[in-house]
Amino acid sequence: MIFIAFLVNLVPAFAPPTWVVLSVYQVNHLELNSLGIAFFGVIGSVAGRFVMYQYSALVGRHVPRKQADNLRHFRELVEEKRLGLFFGTLVYSLSPLPSNFLFIASGASGMELLPVIGGFAAGRFVSYAFLVYASSRAYSALFGIFGTAHVRLGADILGLLMAASTFFVDWSKIFERIKKHPPRPDSDEALP
Repeated sequence: MIFIAFLVNLVPAFAPPTWVVLSVYQVNHLELNSLGIAFFGVIGSVAGRFVMYQYSALVGRHVPRKQADNLRHFRELVEEKRLGLFFGTLVYSLSPLPSNFLFIASGASGMELLPVIGGFAAGRFVSYAFLVYASSRAYSALFGIFGTAHVRLGADILGLLMAASTFFVDWSKIFERIKKHPPRPDSDEALP
């Protein structure tokens, strides 16, 4: 189960969602605990996304200088709020949406991995446990809704577009705008 979750999380696009793979495993082994399946699934997912981060970092080292500067600004902007990065990743990881773009963008920009991987692991554990449990109770309905090829293709295309956007957004302008107009200390935006 860990190895399958690892392999699914190595692929940058068009792989089935990990929770679906874990749910199929649960449906075929109803005697197993959903929390245990989620725990081992997260181990495989984290390992796979770690490798994805590493090969994205290699790609990030070989981008043209203009894109490299742009990615540096993206990294500086995001890493400024380390706790916010952790919680943002955690909240996003609670959803069943693809997380490939998080690790592609993090690796390519050279972003610090610990807050991203920590938020990812915590969020995915909760979402996997819930989704695996729910699917073991109503797997035929869930597979009817989420098993359609066009829904999965749309989610993968969205994930690829989000990953690609980190290369084409002018992060230096956003970074400079935020530096010129920082949030007021008494506003919600100032919280980490």
